[in-house]
Amino acid sequence: WCAMSQNSRPLLVLKVGTSTLIASDEVGQRVRLANVACLVELIVTLKREGNDVVLVSSGAVGMGCIKLGMEKPKSLRIKQAVAAAGQSHLMQLYEDLFSTMRTHIAQLLISQNDFLDKEHWSNIKHTILQSLALGLVPIINENDSTNTTELRFGDNDNLAAVTAVQLKADALFLFSDVDFLYTANPRSDPTATPLRVVAEPWALQVDTGGGSDLGTGGMATKIVAARTASTAGIPVGLINGCEAFRLRTFLRYMEQLTSNSSTPELPEGTFFMAMKSNKTVSDTRRWILSLPASGEVVLD
Repeated sequence: WCAMSQNSRPLLVLKVGTSTLIASDEVGQRVRLANVACLVELIVTLKREGNDVVLVSSGAVGMGCIKLGMEKPKSLRIKQAVAAAGQSHLMQLYEDLFSTMRTHIAQLLISQNDFLDKEHWSNIKHTILQSLALGLVPIINENDSTNTTELRFGDNDNLAAVTAVQLKADALFLFSDVDFLYTANPRSDPTATPLRVVAEPWALQVDTGGGSDLGTGGMATKIVAARTASTAGIPVGLINGCEAFRLRTFLRYMEQLTSNSSTPELPEGTFFMAMKSNKTVSDTRRWILSLPASGEVVLD
């Protein structure tokens, strides 16, 4: 796997959503401690095996709801205040768990406004890379406390994708609350079938729907993120967040593809293949890919 990387050390971007971190039921919200601990152990193990890992983590609003003992607010202003209360709680959880494995973390709170200026975009990139060089695990989240509606990524799936593109990551892994991408929503359509490998994510058309009560994303946002990363030459894996170590099956699958194995063993999740290109994607192109769309072009 290491020999396949375009970086001095393989660089992996992992994104974990609120549904993996926090459970919500009739009693209220609670941290899914087993899931978080398994994720932390996986990241530390990957680092010790020679990989660099960047974590994009949701959960500020959910942790704020736990901290304050309240339901997810609908008002933007209240939601921002709850996120401010929850972000420190979230980082404290990560700090405590990573420290038990003698690993240090760094926090970066980002807004889409940070990506609009190329110099600022480049500064964020070098801060993350320098954090990795210091042996840290950068943990990135959207700055939900101060962002306006116009300057939001909208969900951390998109933020994870543009971060992977920005860093020239070797792979992006999105943790979800389902095992695979399906042809339809399996919770409402019994005929839905799993997709194990998506050869052309940029042309994928499936019926999506849903999303957790505490989160902002869903399967549709993960497909958009996969399209963004794959068009920049980055493969993407969709993994059940309750089974974080399934990520290893994706690394094995990619290694088998590279070695031209006749019968590669399918990963335990959905694998979105990267678009092949003979050209190197420049920093300017990577920056442009992270910019929000400002209109549509209709061809007659």
